[in-house]
Amino acid sequence: MKNDGFFIQKLSVKNFATFDDQTIQYDTGFNTIVGETGSGKSLILDALQLILGSRSDKKLIRRDCDYAIIECTFTSNDKDVFEYFNSIGFPYDENEVVIKRIIYKSGKSKSYINYQSCSLSSLSEFSKRFIDLVGQFENQKLLSEDYQIKLLDNYSQNQKILFDYQDIYSRLQNKRKQLVEREEQYQQTIQRLDYLDFQINEIEKLDPSQEREEELIHLKDKLQNLEQNKQNMDLINNLFEGSDDERGILSLLNILEKNLNSGLLNDEDTQKLFTAKEALIDISYKINQSLDLDYDEIEFEDVLTELDSYQKLKRKFGVDTQGLVDTYQSFQKEKESINHTSNDITQIKKEISEYSKHANDLAMALHARRIRYAQELSKALTKEVESLKMKGATINIDLRTAESLSKNGLTLIEFKAETNPGEGFFKIKDIASGGELSRILLALRTLLSSKDSISVFLFDEIDTGIGGETANTVGKALSKVSKNSQVIAITHLPQIAKYSDNLIKVQKEIINKEGVERTISTVNQISKSDLDEELISMTGLKTP
Repeated sequence: MKNDGFFIQKLSVKNFATFDDQTIQYDTGFNTIVGETGSGKSLILDALQLILGSRSDKKLIRRDCDYAIIECTFTSNDKDVFEYFNSIGFPYDENEVVIKRIIYKSGKSKSYINYQSCSLSSLSEFSKRFIDLVGQFENQKLLSEDYQIKLLDNYSQNQKILFDYQDIYSRLQNKRKQLVEREEQYQQTIQRLDYLDFQINEIEKLDPSQEREEELIHLKDKLQNLEQNKQNMDLINNLFEGSDDERGILSLLNILEKNLNSGLLNDEDTQKLFTAKEALIDISYKINQSLDLDYDEIEFEDVLTELDSYQKLKRKFGVDTQGLVDTYQSFQKEKESINHTSNDITQIKKEISEYSKHANDLAMALHARRIRYAQELSKALTKEVESLKMKGATINIDLRTAESLSKNGLTLIEFKAETNPGEGFFKIKDIASGGELSRILLALRTLLSSKDSISVFLFDEIDTGIGGETANTVGKALSKVSKNSQVIAITHLPQIAKYSDNLIKVQKEIINKEGVERTISTVNQISKSDLDEELISMTGLKTP
């Protein structure tokens, strides 16, 4: 019995289709599930697929039940397995991993890993890592280029270089995605940048501040007062000095003084008149001095123009003077962000170039290893399928170099076969039957079981279309795979069943429960001592 790896220990099903409440124990080696058609053999595989993350179907709930429960216990002493479940947040103790699914009549389901709720994607990820299902439909995945590459990489032990490549390729793809996003952003902001430049220049030209606006208002008031005073002084001066059309007060006083010299007034009154005239002349002088006040009409117009610019910008942006300052800073920040996007684009292009070179170097190294091991695997696979009664068949793994990088590197792969010697090689999907595909996949699994991380192989309908010595050979191959991995196979052929370490027989019967007839499936573990009798019941063959 193997001590490392990851193996199914037991599967419990309750209220599941025709199963009422059954538990199936598994061996770490070769397990076969046998039973008559319709007994419920495939239901066991359905239950395991639910554990592996497949979609639930409420039709699988047993009639008159509200829910179905499927629980699977795995066992492992492998440190890598322990670290994997730790890394995804589902640690376990005592070397047991427990997966549980509950399906409700509403169609909803709940999933658990080690008694913690989990998503279906978590189940799917863990199953891809440790379990491989080979069945009537699953063998079609052999036709997938991704799966073919995976098989070749497993055989070539390319995990380390493949991990390094895919890490760099993932970064490269992320950078390419970033570049597209940044370039789209930049294209959308080019017109915005023109707008920002115009607005920034307009605000910069004014260079607004609350202090400057208050200074302008004060200066405007002062200049307005000067202008009003000047107008008043001009009027008074005209009264004193006169104008082209009228004589002023001083001119009239001169006339008055002349006329008064005729002795109409005495000396004292004349002196009073003279004193009054001198006082008025002095006032006129001061008035004329005041007309030279420091008033600059051009400066006044400039002040009004600048204040008008403040008002226009405040109305335009719907803000006060401080708001203009804030708006300017916001425009500057947005412009810097756009310019930063341009710088980002340059930097991202540089990183893309570096990642591309690194990824291309790793892809070329990976491709070289694949070419080397493809020839070796082709020969080994040809030998293995011949042992599975595909006499004369030759398998050839054809590799070509792709024009651009992909998640698989630079390798394009095709599994080809020549099933009739001398008739040429064709793609497997064009010439292989379902049974032949199953055997080719089994041959691959035989070669790879000791090399990859897969610990459990589920084979459904592996015996379709075969019998006799071919079935016997398939049984031997399954037994060979089970030396390195756990194998669970559904079969109806004793030639395969006789090689099993654990024979599980599924039977269906009709019971009477409270006056109502119900169909129920049960599971029996066939002991070694009863194996001969069971094989005889199947076809009359005896164990070797």
